[in-house]
Amino acid sequence: MQKHHVTPPDAVAIRRLPAESTDRVADIDRSEIVTYAYRCADGVLERFDVTWNVPPWSRSGPGTHSVQSQMDGIRPIVAGGGVLLGAFVGDTLAGLAIAVPEFEPGMTWLAYMHVSRRFRHRGIGRALWAEAESITREWGARSIYVSATPSGPTVDFYLSCGCRPVEAPHPALFADEPDDIHLVREL
Repeated sequence: MQKHHVTPPDAVAIRRLPAESTDRVADIDRSEIVTYAYRCADGVLERFDVTWNVPPWSRSGPGTHSVQSQMDGIRPIVAGGGVLLGAFVGDTLAGLAIAVPEFEPGMTWLAYMHVSRRFRHRGIGRALWAEAESITREWGARSIYVSATPSGPTVDFYLSCGCRPVEAPHPALFADEPDDIHLVREL
């Protein structure tokens, strides 16, 4: 069994990145093997077994799971006021997140978060989450909304951050990602 090295928290630096840094999504390796997932109905999670071999984003073409589609999806969010956060270990980008202020009255939206495969289980996601929470408080919001991929480890991460499933998902986000697990964290 492979052991994960845990990086001390002071080795992770979170930086607010300029809008033109959205192309750094190409540096993120999203690949993973997922063995369980969740679905949600009326705020109740149901866990079920899956076998998903999630490959890295394609480096060519505009397909759904390509670097280009990721950039096309996040650029308007950042251009619309989303704050792009980068997690660095040394000079290496280990993760990206986008927090959107004033998504709804009193609520921000964690619109995006990915941690590269080789940096998972090292506190990177937790550091990005902590920064998103911090700037959410700066904006005076009382909660953070997350529309998360239904993979088990992803949902478990957000639950460990204090999120809970919502009974009535945000209509626009639900229409865009009906299989996502919609969560909220009250601050």
